[in-house]
Amino acid sequence: MDELDNYLLAVIATFPLKRKSAFLFAVVTGKRTGQAVQDSHLFDATPLFGCVPMLKQTNFDARLERLRTKGLLTITEDGVELLEEAEISFRTRFPYIDGFAYQNRTNAFFERLLLVIQVLSNFKHDVKHYLPIVRDDVAQLAVKHWLVEHLTESTKEAVRGRFYLELEQWLREMDGALYVPRFSGGNYIGKTALQVAEELGCTPWEYYFEWLNGLHYLFAKMTQNFPLLDTLMPNVVQGLTSSARKTWQLTKQGVSFEKMAAKRNLKESTIQDHIVEIAATIPEFSVYSWVDRATITAISDRQWHSLKDIKQAFPTLDYFQIRLALIAKRSDMICS
Repeated sequence: MDELDNYLLAVIATFPLKRKSAFLFAVVTGKRTGQAVQDSHLFDATPLFGCVPMLKQTNFDARLERLRTKGLLTITEDGVELLEEAEISFRTRFPYIDGFAYQNRTNAFFERLLLVIQVLSNFKHDVKHYLPIVRDDVAQLAVKHWLVEHLTESTKEAVRGRFYLELEQWLREMDGALYVPRFSGGNYIGKTALQVAEELGCTPWEYYFEWLNGLHYLFAKMTQNFPLLDTLMPNVVQGLTSSARKTWQLTKQGVSFEKMAAKRNLKESTIQDHIVEIAATIPEFSVYSWVDRATITAISDRQWHSLKDIKQAFPTLDYFQIRLALIAKRSDMICS
């Protein structure tokens, strides 16, 4: 077994009872369906959410089948279930991974980081003509804006110094060997992830999750400890699906559910799914117009096995309000 197997087992173990493979695939690849979002919050699976967005369905199915043949789980029409409670060390080994919070921003940040390091290094080496290490147009445009905003002839050296101090601090706190060989500058072209994994003597998936863990550690501490690196972080709205982004814009304009649904030719339940996704993704989004703090606190004080259990305990709430309360609970939106 490799770290991808351990990750998949950790996801399966997080949810009680059997789960359909389609649901599990949505969780591991970060498809923000209504059920995947709400159940990940209900069962504290958000750190594991969307950690392998690049995983193909065929590879996922093959992995499950391999784990089945090893006697670790069963796969039936009812779903996937672990055969026995094994000690799954994935979360212990990678304690900083927070997939739901950073899922759609991790790669974008790293591409920006690679480009900025290349630019600042080439400033130092007086290299004026070179090919960008990242070819993605969106990443290049973001870095161009960043350079215009942060670098002038008078501030160039000071900003470069601050940038490298923050970078050095992060690389001291985590394993710099995971990242430094990937950086480019001067006459040096950064290595690929596979090349670095081979140099370190680890499997590609082991390297990937170590890489992810270190980046998420950085993200969690950015605002306080790494303010300049923080300016490279994509906006949190990038974590939303494109459809939820449109709903977010209408929500900010004060458009009602009914008008949103009519304007976008969607069911109101779909708009509600978007609101749940927005609440789970954007920290400053307030849910208190739908569910009050006292109710959120009451729900957060107990462990639940299903939405139905919560509905029985709080019969005056509808399921939309319950889902929002769970999001608020897990997203630390309760004010003391």
